[in-house]
Amino acid sequence: MHRIVLTSIMAVVISLALIACGGDTTEKTVTKESPSPVPRAAVEQEAVAGEGSAVDRGAEVYVTMQDPGGSGEYIYDPEDMSFSIGDKITLVLESETEFHTFTVEGLGIDVAVAGGAVDEVTYTFETAGTYEFICIPHKELGMVGKIVVN
Repeated sequence: MHRIVLTSIMAVVISLALIACGGDTTEKTVTKESPSPVPRAAVEQEAVAGEGSAVDRGAEVYVTMQDPGGSGEYIYDPEDMSFSIGDKITLVLESETEFHTFTVEGLGIDVAVAGGAVDEVTYTFETAGTYEFICIPHKELGMVGKIVVN
């Protein structure tokens, strides 16, 4: 009698373990949202674009986030950029070796990029001014830059 009960309990436990190990393997699309109060029309940031997606990206500007030769000197290249009101720009952000951010508080842009990865953000400049961009973990080490909007 005990063997039947024990065998039944083990069968239930094994069945539950097999069910629990099965997972949802469906692919998911991730879209990042800007955490700021900047109007949605101003910032477009997509992690995955669907096939046939016709996103008006504007002009592309490539920005690398670097620690040249492991020197401990953290820099953006370029570190100064200039645009005009109405310009729609896609910033293509490449982090060479470490985790970095491209954060412009005054424009509501905050993009985290893993080491060796590339991410991007599309932004339409609507207000003239000078805006500082920073890497949050490396700001104190000099990883800052400037965007001037004329």
